[in-house]
Amino acid sequence: MTNILDHKYGLFVHYVPDGHTVNSSGAVVNDPNALANSFDANGFANDLAAAKVQYVIFTAWHSHMVTLYPSQKMLDWGLPNHRVDRDLIADMITAVKAKGIHVYLYTHPRDGMEFSDADKQKTGWGTQPPPAGQPWNPGADFDRPRWNAFIDDIYQELMQRYGARIDGLYMDEGSPQGNSQTVIDYPRLRNTIKAVNPRAVLIQNNYGNLYGLDKGMKEYFGQAEFAQTNGDLWPGYAEPVAATLRGTETSWWASQTGGSIKYTPQSMFRYTVLQAATNSDGGGMAWAAGPYAGGGWEPGVMPALQQVGTWIDQIKQSVLGTRPSTSYPTKPGTRIADLPWGVATKSPDDRTEYLHVLKPPAGHTLTLPLPQDGKVFSAASLVKDGTPVTLSQNINRVRLTIPGSWDANDTAIKLTVSSRSGPVALYRCYSPSTSDHLVTTDSGCEDPSRYSLEGPLGYVYRSQAAGTVALYRCFSPSTSDHLVTTDSGCEDPSRYSFEGPLGYVYRGQVAGTVPLYRCFSPSTGHHLMTTDSGCEDPSRYSLEGPLGYVID
Repeated sequence: MTNILDHKYGLFVHYVPDGHTVNSSGAVVNDPNALANSFDANGFANDLAAAKVQYVIFTAWHSHMVTLYPSQKMLDWGLPNHRVDRDLIADMITAVKAKGIHVYLYTHPRDGMEFSDADKQKTGWGTQPPPAGQPWNPGADFDRPRWNAFIDDIYQELMQRYGARIDGLYMDEGSPQGNSQTVIDYPRLRNTIKAVNPRAVLIQNNYGNLYGLDKGMKEYFGQAEFAQTNGDLWPGYAEPVAATLRGTETSWWASQTGGSIKYTPQSMFRYTVLQAATNSDGGGMAWAAGPYAGGGWEPGVMPALQQVGTWIDQIKQSVLGTRPSTSYPTKPGTRIADLPWGVATKSPDDRTEYLHVLKPPAGHTLTLPLPQDGKVFSAASLVKDGTPVTLSQNINRVRLTIPGSWDANDTAIKLTVSSRSGPVALYRCYSPSTSDHLVTTDSGCEDPSRYSLEGPLGYVYRSQAAGTVALYRCFSPSTSDHLVTTDSGCEDPSRYSFEGPLGYVYRGQVAGTVPLYRCFSPSTGHHLMTTDSGCEDPSRYSLEGPLGYVID
């Protein structure tokens, strides 16, 4: 499942009959066969290529569970109205993959609520009314084994037809309660899908329960964070994000002939870059819109996508196929408005770092702290055209000076990694349950279920340099206290056990360093590492002394 980690820019497309998708005149195309026959696969692929997207999520079925291909299984179950005669999905896959674009198919495993009573009886959904206020759920006569036999048949057929040609499936939730396991046998369904293509990525819009699928995806149709149009206020996420351009609940498919898109191409582009820097799960950003029956798009959709695609294409090596940076990591939940300068990505082999200057400094020089993972850079250039950028890196800072002006959207700078011999960040984390402070070089705090990041204390060397001494970490199970010390014997081995070295700090102060103090709380029996000689809270902590000097 490696492709999805490279995917940072996609399009989420719904093409749905039964009162949803309209043609360019605004008429709803209710007849599934008419909708399928009007789909221009080559024109669609050309549009995606013009938008320069890496991947598309396209509807295999949605409303009333009408498959956009001639499903034999629907006939076997006595559901002839739940299929079309044209193999639209095969035509779409062929046309789109010819452009080098990857394909995921949207599916919905629990659409029985929209079936006729006769079809509900055939498939086991049942005809009894649903629980009060839960129209998405089946009633008391729901036959779970039969419904799952039906669903399993449909998914197996789908995978046998297209599984070797697609990257994965998107599986809709269907219950705002996040309890679809009461309807769907997800382990069985997963096994059925993976038996055909073990590499198929299973994506779920995340309502808090992924049911054992592979990836969660956040989706927005103009609500919550995406209710306002200022893209600098949208938070980035570790999981992929889908958001409609036109910002209404019906904007997943073409539903109007007037109006305009809700967001500017600039906001869309900059957020796609932000998402590349936080999206460790892969999938990045999928903007969402659907084509008209017969081709074409709602006003503003394709020009915006083409503009976003053009901007991305100019710096694509720094966005597409990258990973979130470990040198200058961006925490999920961060907004562009929160950033001091921008974000960073890196190549999968970690030999190249990319800086995205979204908030340029005054003048031509960007000054950054040291990379948190110890990288040493040897050269810098603009991603857009290869123009050299002046680079300097010393014990404290990295400085980059560009020859011209900053790009209004994003100045992307390529940094060549020569080694990882530089200092690394030393972090302090905190466990509310035990009041223990953990010092580590892991920005994830080693166990994020117990510890939360409080911030960096400074930088330490990974290997010994002239004038430095080793820092060690020890732990007392009786008091749940971590002790940082320069004594490999943990000072009191009857209480503390050795956990390992943290790095090397200077014995005496040199330029660019600050003291690292250890403090102690008699009331809790816990130690605190800090660069504050006042121990941050002198009513609780008393100073035990400096252990050395960390790079500031």
